[in-house]
Amino acid sequence: MYRIDFKKNIYSLSAELGIPFGILLSVLAVTFVFYDKMPLLSLLTLFLLLLAPVVLCIFQRKRFVALDGFAIYSELWILAIFTTLGGALIMVLVSYLIINFLRPDFLYDQMRIFLDNKPDIDAETAKTLEKMITHRALPSAFEFSMMLFWLFACLGSLGGAITAFIAEKIPYKQH
Repeated sequence: MYRIDFKKNIYSLSAELGIPFGILLSVLAVTFVFYDKMPLLSLLTLFLLLLAPVVLCIFQRKRFVALDGFAIYSELWILAIFTTLGGALIMVLVSYLIINFLRPDFLYDQMRIFLDNKPDIDAETAKTLEKMITHRALPSAFEFSMMLFWLFACLGSLGGAITAFIAEKIPYKQH
């Protein structure tokens, strides 16, 4: 069985960890895109969204332990940032392919659901959103996928700062 060497160069390690993290984020993207068709997927989406920072913290903790407790905070944070960036690139590709080919009206369906639930928005805003639907003026699959990339890049940086702190503060016991 293949084992990851958590002592290797931080950038190589981040790239290697980005693959399983990208699979996790891709499954998250798939469940998000189809949760309106299969309501139970919303629970899986929420679970995966909460699982992502836990996985990052586990990666950071394994790095910390592999270096016998001598990994500094910034190194653990960098690990989270680059792992998230690598994973987000994989997720962007998957989400683009799904939205572009399997659910081309995904954003329009979501906007229609939003408007049908009669949110507390003023009439002018509702009218503008209706025009956006009518004139097909919502973001393309690529634009939406890139928005997801930047969202997860920012969340990975912010979440990675928190999880690095947690991974570093768990007492390290040498055997």
